[in-house]
Amino acid sequence: MPEFEFDVDASIAAGWERFAVRLAGFLRDLVPGATFDLTVPVLGVQSSQPPFIRFTTSEPDSDATHTAVLQERTRHIEAEVSGGGAEDHPIPLRSSQLDQLAGLGWEVTHDPAAATRARIRLPAFEAPHLSHLVAGTMERVFGIPHPVFLHDVVDIEHTTADPRPPSDEPGGGPSTPPAGNSPSLADDPDFHPVTITDPDQATQVLSTALSEVYNDRVEVDDHDVFTVPTACVVVFVRAHRSMPLIVFRSPLVPVVEDAAAAETEVAILNRDSLWCRYVFDGKAIVAESEFVDRVFVPVNFKIKLAEIVAELDDVYPDLARRVASSQWRDLHSADDPKIDDQ
Repeated sequence: MPEFEFDVDASIAAGWERFAVRLAGFLRDLVPGATFDLTVPVLGVQSSQPPFIRFTTSEPDSDATHTAVLQERTRHIEAEVSGGGAEDHPIPLRSSQLDQLAGLGWEVTHDPAAATRARIRLPAFEAPHLSHLVAGTMERVFGIPHPVFLHDVVDIEHTTADPRPPSDEPGGGPSTPPAGNSPSLADDPDFHPVTITDPDQATQVLSTALSEVYNDRVEVDDHDVFTVPTACVVVFVRAHRSMPLIVFRSPLVPVVEDAAAAETEVAILNRDSLWCRYVFDGKAIVAESEFVDRVFVPVNFKIKLAEIVAELDDVYPDLARRVASSQWRDLHSADDPKIDDQ
């Protein structure tokens, strides 16, 4: 990876690989007879009954002639992809999704008496293969840009933090301390400037600040790239290796269908934006920003991050509706009335 920038595609691929490894370990540890649902969020849309993938483990062969190892090798995991909905009124998967699932390796069954289903049944020792299949399904069929959006499924106690500036509203961040009743701002580590002398130190203070905002849920890959989830998109953050900068980059629309519209939209965004620079390379739209970190003040960084996140979440839905691929519109049309009106 060049020192002057980071490779977004490599960071995304590394994130899915980590997700697949963790999911494989989780599936191997499921007790026989257990059922587990992995919810598929539709980003930017509130959906009460989103799609999901259901995993069910079978009992191992109890034949007394089998050793414990052989019994374990007879245990299977079955996975089924659901379009969501209630148990008695499931939402069917679209034909384009079924074609994609079949292309990835799922077994698509057509039952006139029930909804068409996509499932696969594999021995438990093939959990790594199944987990990579699930990762590919999340990314390619359901359009999840990064597994950071799936963390709440694994650990419901962790919720995506909203890195807003401090406010006096309940739940809106640390409130302003009453005068004379609390320590001064000089005692608040958020206001302590840190002089940065090298990129590794910048990465460390960046890690500390992001962990505080996102409750230790932020991951860093082998190239010191941090992955930050917003409501709709993913933001990658990295300390520049040769300049006193922290760089933000977000792949807003990875696949643009209408290039002319994209050029127009990017020009408008760059005219109006206060926090980001938008770039269209002919295929995708990326948002970028920088933060000077020669003297790093955590509160300034957190405010900058909050403003970037707020802007991206604000511009993304309309931008994607105008220029994204038909797959994006299909994924969102069932839950977003604005798309149906277009």
